[in-house]
Amino acid sequence: MDIKRYYSAIETRVGNWLLFGGRAHLGYYPRDTWWPFPTYQSLVAMENQIALSLRLARGSRVLDAGCGDGQVALHLAQRGGLRVHAIDVLPQQVQRARQNVAAAVSRGHATARSYKPLEAPVGMVTVHTDDYHHLTTVTADSMDGIYTIETLVHASDLPTVLAELYRVLRPGGRIALYEYDHWRDQRAAQAAGAGDGSPAMDDKVRQYGAFARADGDAGNGGWDGLAQAVAQAGFVDVQERDISAHIRPLLRWLVFFLSLPCLIVVALGVESYFINTVAVVVNYRRGWKYVAVTAQKPDGKMGNNPR
Repeated sequence: MDIKRYYSAIETRVGNWLLFGGRAHLGYYPRDTWWPFPTYQSLVAMENQIALSLRLARGSRVLDAGCGDGQVALHLAQRGGLRVHAIDVLPQQVQRARQNVAAAVSRGHATARSYKPLEAPVGMVTVHTDDYHHLTTVTADSMDGIYTIETLVHASDLPTVLAELYRVLRPGGRIALYEYDHWRDQRAAQAAGAGDGSPAMDDKVRQYGAFARADGDAGNGGWDGLAQAVAQAGFVDVQERDISAHIRPLLRWLVFFLSLPCLIVVALGVESYFINTVAVVVNYRRGWKYVAVTAQKPDGKMGNNPR
């Protein structure tokens, strides 16, 4: 299944709407809890973590590389005062994001007529159709910051994507990548024989979930995990923070709720229709790691630009 079919699938759309209100990313929980609902506060907390990782001044230009319906971009523009250039490869996502931005602008104008605005203008978000493998709407050295949130898993060639992010980031600019590190975890699982013991099941998760292969089809230069790939792309001050414990509350509940449906889906052989159900259970039981990787593009003063 390609990425367009995956995000158009009924299971994906319904799940994103019910659990995430369309935001389509996991939430951040400051402390462990057995009841992760409602999820809204955790979703916003995750987006606040991204803003903290970027450490950018108000008015900075930021690339949202895989914006979905645009709600993350809107939050960073409203709360952080950032000018967000949001892109997505899927036309339907771009359309939804533009609608959400337009609606937010209308709400902001209505508020401004009666009250002094307390937030940055939401008009600081622009949405474009673009592919992070070959960026056409962003010029070189033009962005102060770049972030992704659970989008790099769909990269068919991670080194190429990171090279593009490096190209459009200004010297001294920062990146913040919040991702399930499936590259490292798939290899670790294969080496240890973890998971359900079925390579075929991992292949189904990748195929139907539109997830790229962990070994990097275009070659990876020997990196193992997202942080190493970022370092090999030329970024410096690369730091990886394991935030799996802060993600676990919702995932743990999902695994408990979806374990029986997963067995039924696999028994009936209908994984292509319910791949999120299968992926959540298989990946959680196999072992997983969610990371926040931050880094900087050398600014020339550092004297160690590897490019």
